[in-house]
Amino acid sequence: MTHPTLSLVIPALNESKIIMTHVRELQGWMAKNLPDLIYEILVINDGSTDGMGEMLEAECANDPTLRVLHHPVNMGRGRAVRTGMEGSESDYLIALDADLSYGPDHIKALLEPLMTGRADLTLASPYHPDGHVENVPAFRAWLSKWGNRVLSGAFESGARTVTCVVRGYTRNLIDHLELINNGKDFHLEVLYKTELLGFRVEEVPARLVWRDKDRGKIQKSDGNIITRNPLFKMRKAIFSHLVFNFFSRPQILFIAPMLFLFGLVLFGGFSLLAVWFGLMADGQPILSALRTTLIEGQLTFQIIVGSTILFGVLLLFLFLAAQAKKYFEEQYIQNARINVRLKHLQKENRG
Repeated sequence: MTHPTLSLVIPALNESKIIMTHVRELQGWMAKNLPDLIYEILVINDGSTDGMGEMLEAECANDPTLRVLHHPVNMGRGRAVRTGMEGSESDYLIALDADLSYGPDHIKALLEPLMTGRADLTLASPYHPDGHVENVPAFRAWLSKWGNRVLSGAFESGARTVTCVVRGYTRNLIDHLELINNGKDFHLEVLYKTELLGFRVEEVPARLVWRDKDRGKIQKSDGNIITRNPLFKMRKAIFSHLVFNFFSRPQILFIAPMLFLFGLVLFGGFSLLAVWFGLMADGQPILSALRTTLIEGQLTFQIIVGSTILFGVLLLFLFLAAQAKKYFEEQYIQNARINVRLKHLQKENRG
């Protein structure tokens, strides 16, 4: 049996109203724009309760380009993409969202750098200078854009959009990645480990268009003013992203307080020196002036000593965090290489 060259993986939860319409749209686009490419559409039913899984199974019986894999319960978007990676044997994989807010035309843009060897991972980026966002509520779009801008500093590629599900992967990259995240941090994990292993990343300008104009609108029935707030609804993702940002750049947690403490030490030290030199200029002996300075500036001296100690403690923690990160990265690279060799041996044995 010839394996598909391309797998279009779609994580989906309770999308029975739109899933087949969008599957047909993808099939029509592929027939028109990439007619010679062998492909499959692999839908991951992430524990749906609206009959979507059964609907897809019925369609698969008469559609050789369509497959469905099921999660017994909702396991998260990251786990769904990982299931698609594990269930696919294609040379290339492109993950799409079920509502096609990134239209089918992104397939070719994401696939071309992979097939020409320029990249191993391609990112759909609406926050690229040539990208576009439409029909997304203004505050949510602003929050997402600036959140991505903060997170992008953790990556060498400098990608403007690091949280989007719509991406392209080579089989070689998928074989090397060992992923564990089930939620939305999956996208950060993928990019972090891709760069860690030395694979190439290319950002592709994208158009994010919410097709359903009522999507994301706040309803009074959704709860009180606090629970309806987008920040409250996204609190778990925001917190987990901040934790990831600290893990990938541990210095960001320590730099600000260390600079503050260093400033206190300098300010206090110069203040005491100014008093000391002033007393000597008035004719007091050096040791007498020093004694007077320390007695009158006891509080300042205590602040200097305390700040110095705290600075040393934070410096130690920063060193330990950096060492832990370095150790993790070295272990991950080593384990990834071992796992790839094991996968190749398993394929050879099956062959």
